[in-house]
Amino acid sequence: MLVLVTGATGFLGSHLVERLIAAGHQVRCLVRSTERLGWLSGLDVSLYRGDCSRPDTLAPAVRGVRTVYHLAGVTWAVRRTEYFAVNAAGTHNLLQACAQQSAPRLRFVFVSSQAAAGPARGGVAVREAHRPRPISPYGASKLLAERHVAAYADRLHCVILRPSTVYGPRDTNLLPYMRLAQRGFLIEFGRGDRVVSLCHIQDIVDGIVRAAVGQVPSGSVYFLADPVPYAWREVENAVRQGLGIDARQVMVPKWCTSGAASLAQLYGMAAGKPVKGNAARLAELLEKQWICDVSRAANELDFRPRIRLDHGFNQLIRWYRQQHWI
Repeated sequence: MLVLVTGATGFLGSHLVERLIAAGHQVRCLVRSTERLGWLSGLDVSLYRGDCSRPDTLAPAVRGVRTVYHLAGVTWAVRRTEYFAVNAAGTHNLLQACAQQSAPRLRFVFVSSQAAAGPARGGVAVREAHRPRPISPYGASKLLAERHVAAYADRLHCVILRPSTVYGPRDTNLLPYMRLAQRGFLIEFGRGDRVVSLCHIQDIVDGIVRAAVGQVPSGSVYFLADPVPYAWREVENAVRQGLGIDARQVMVPKWCTSGAASLAQLYGMAAGKPVKGNAARLAELLEKQWICDVSRAANELDFRPRIRLDHGFNQLIRWYRQQHWI
């Protein structure tokens, strides 16, 4: 089957591409540059130069494909409008290009984020039927993109996925945390009683592939995560075990992180480049209950994560060391 993957050069996209190639699919990748391919280098894929923010570049990329896996987007931006221009408007552009094809009805798998639904409240895991309450521009832009996808559910076979925090080889988001842990410090923002949904990259990829072939209604929405959330102390213990050190927890007060995040955001705006430690990211880190219910994905997609946190973190830390990142 000929398939298209957007965001293929990234952490999640590159793992998905490898899985699709191994399954025997012809994989086409939409890339902004053919010179910076990252983890795609050397893989048996067809490259189509384009950008979801430029509608005129999308028709050749979607022509003749049976399934589109849309992962492209921005997780960090200087201004709020950039999230919506890429994540929401870019998704709408791609949907339009797919709907204009004369081929049989395309399957469109949109990889959104748990951030689109927002954190849990009162210890009740967020479900697909709950009203979304994103707390960051990134989450709000992903939610608007989901609504664009839902509006095309009668013209394309659409499935919307909301992965939790994803970890595994090639992930750079956990790298600063791991480097500090390697030096003996486990940083915790606010109080240390957080509970989070996590999932290993290979299990998330499995869920994405299942969504593409599952006999489910168009417009269906699914959370993807380990079925049992983790207390943050379990994450810290997995890090200690993987690194083989007795790192100590360092609590950073909310007032301290708020000031630093505000300064970082001002610097990013002045420099014209995104800064990861901004105020919006801090607001997400300070939430205590990033937990979601994955029973619907288990029942309808037979989604069964297999990689435990301790095994997954051991693998990630070995990979970081192989790359000489820590």
